[in-house]
Amino acid sequence: MITLSEAEAVDVGLSSVEEKDEIRVFQALDSLAGIAGDFIKEKEELDAERVIRCIDEIAQAAVGEGMELVAINSVLAMGKLAKASVEKGGESTLNKSVVVIGKLGRASAANGLEAGSKVAITTLMEIRKVSPTQKGQEETITMCVTLKEIGAAAAAQGMEDTLLSAITFLGEIGKNAAGEGLETETLSTLILLEELGKLAAEKYSDEALSSSALSIEEIGKLSFKKGLYGTVLQSQWALETLKVQAEEQILTSSTIVAELALENFESMKIGDTEENVEKLKEIKELHAKILSGL
Repeated sequence: MITLSEAEAVDVGLSSVEEKDEIRVFQALDSLAGIAGDFIKEKEELDAERVIRCIDEIAQAAVGEGMELVAINSVLAMGKLAKASVEKGGESTLNKSVVVIGKLGRASAANGLEAGSKVAITTLMEIRKVSPTQKGQEETITMCVTLKEIGAAAAAQGMEDTLLSAITFLGEIGKNAAGEGLETETLSTLILLEELGKLAAEKYSDEALSSSALSIEEIGKLSFKKGLYGTVLQSQWALETLKVQAEEQILTSSTIVAELALENFESMKIGDTEENVEKLKEIKELHAKILSGL
């Protein structure tokens, strides 16, 4: 395949999306990914970010036209760039790549492209596993908000498998955070799992709601062991909310799951605290800030 210059690739990519010429779009994106990769190797992050923005623009346009193979290819290419950034210590391009993957995953879900959205979730989790910097507080919360956004878009389209994937991976992050005694990150995942659980209830997704409740229960148990009593309290609140949602929608399995989970918290005597309410407010404000950049 002929390699295009940066300017040529942008022009070809955007025009080919309008013409729905998939092969030419692939050519343009492959050229841009190669150029971005070279910049990352040379640690020229500003140049790499500029090219990544071009990839994002073309890929978003393609997703809007329902070009799912382009969406998948773009996510995978961004995943490779993210991993190259990890190897070269390019934190800025790494974070930019993660945001672009998240945006593509959300757009894919919103446009009914389930494979594209699921690949985005898997790619994000693979990046998190290989990158120590992605386990920082801000990066972790950004990842969690991104997963929630993909899950929410999937729920709106009735794509239960993608919603379940988002809940599963969000739950894994929450359990890891609780196990490490990280209160802010743990509370963040609990808030987002509750939100996805509510969306699952609205769509009568018994399995997704049950999955959310089970993740919240496990996070609460781990939190108790680590003395994170504020997160234990949040786990109880979330489960009580989801139990009511399940009952209202007559979702039998998730109602039982939530009830049993709540029973496990009965022996944990945790009082309500003003400090916890204030902490939750701060985290929700942080979520809103992150969302404004997605």
